[in-house]
Amino acid sequence: MIDTHCHLDMLKTEEDLKESVEKLDFLLTIGCDKEEIKKAVELANKYENVYASIGFHPYDIKDITDKDLEELKDTIQKEKKVIAVGEFGLDYYRDYTPKDKQKYFFERQIEIAKQLNLPIIIHSREAPRDTEKILEKYAPYPASGIIHCFGGDMQMMEKCVDMGFYISFAGNITYPKAENLREIAKKVPLNRLLLETDSPFLAPQKKRGKPNKPSYIYYTRDFVANLLGLTPEELEKITDQNAKNVLKLS
Repeated sequence: MIDTHCHLDMLKTEEDLKESVEKLDFLLTIGCDKEEIKKAVELANKYENVYASIGFHPYDIKDITDKDLEELKDTIQKEKKVIAVGEFGLDYYRDYTPKDKQKYFFERQIEIAKQLNLPIIIHSREAPRDTEKILEKYAPYPASGIIHCFGGDMQMMEKCVDMGFYISFAGNITYPKAENLREIAKKVPLNRLLLETDSPFLAPQKKRGKPNKPSYIYYTRDFVANLLGLTPEELEKITDQNAKNVLKLS
């Protein structure tokens, strides 16, 4: 199975890392600040089935400059196992970074991805309308992209699917209070559906309270399969093929 979004450098133990690499077919590890970017590239180069996506998260752009974006682009061009740009986007849940600065670096990183013809990994939390507006401004997206750990509303999902994006759900879709996410997941076209862990965050309900890890994606797979009236094996085949399509994995 494929985990389309994890932070391998944040896993608690070397054993968790080893287990993750052994149990999954492919993993996309994310680097979203300067230090994590270095670690993500190192891990991708160390393990054959690990790839990296790098960019600047809205929490981590307080001290970022245009020069840092130039260095980001250089790293992406140099490192063959960096196959996407992000995660980046908007986060209005916590007041860490001014909204204008978030929007500026959202747009600049979209431009980098389009120049390099790479998919984008979008973070959007409590900012559905502004996320839509910026994505629509730069459409179309020939290389597509992923709305990671989807937490928006039905309108946002539909607009993003119309722009050619994939919609990815993490372990929080299994939480008792996440009925809205489950209703949205039922409406996502199967050829645009992805699963992820976002580990070490958002462990699925059966492991809630523990640090998440990529091998827990099977709990989310089983839950979503039941939600959609599919067998776990059917859903895994669908989401893995979608991941291979958007990330150009073979």
